[in-house]
Amino acid sequence: MNRKEPRGMAGTIMVILVFGLLISISTAYIKMVQTETQVQGMIDNSDRALDAAFSGVNFVITVAQSQKQMFDQSLVAQRRYFTRTSPAGTDWDGIGLAFSAGTYTNATSSDWFFLNESLSLFDYGDTGSSTKPYHFRAISYPHTIGSVIQSDSYIIKSQGRFLIYNGTTVTATYTSQIVAECAIKFNRKVIQLKRWRYMPLQADTDFFKADRY
Repeated sequence: MNRKEPRGMAGTIMVILVFGLLISISTAYIKMVQTETQVQGMIDNSDRALDAAFSGVNFVITVAQSQKQMFDQSLVAQRRYFTRTSPAGTDWDGIGLAFSAGTYTNATSSDWFFLNESLSLFDYGDTGSSTKPYHFRAISYPHTIGSVIQSDSYIIKSQGRFLIYNGTTVTATYTSQIVAECAIKFNRKVIQLKRWRYMPLQADTDFFKADRY
């Protein structure tokens, strides 16, 4: 008796295995692309939060530079400093100074400011601020060595955040915090960013305290 052996079975199995391998590779590639896209999106959004933090530094520089006290070395205590809404006397302990509203008479309270997609500024009193994607807040204080104020230098600490909305609901928040040392050029009457570095994000209580660069 002649038995008919299945023909082409090995070839069919090989084709199935090859297709299975291609599908696995394709799935892995698609997943890798999706992961890279998500990571890149998070990096981009973190960079946007850093942009907001730099907006805080630039804002403080702009305001401080408009004050003539900044360029008079005998009026260091009368410079424009940004502090918490309700200044506490311990806020400058970290730099060896005791803050006093009576001594630092031009200290100005500050809180969150808001910017639109073009990074145009909206005051934190703006009623539509709840849907602005870019936010920043900043404080400034003297640069000290020990407890001695360096009259040709000025420190700014800024916190930026980028918010993603679904309508008016925040679905994700990206944050960045930096501290910057600015050089005061007395002859040219300008304030220049000298150097900056990242800082760990601080909560409200610690953010409004002065930290050394």
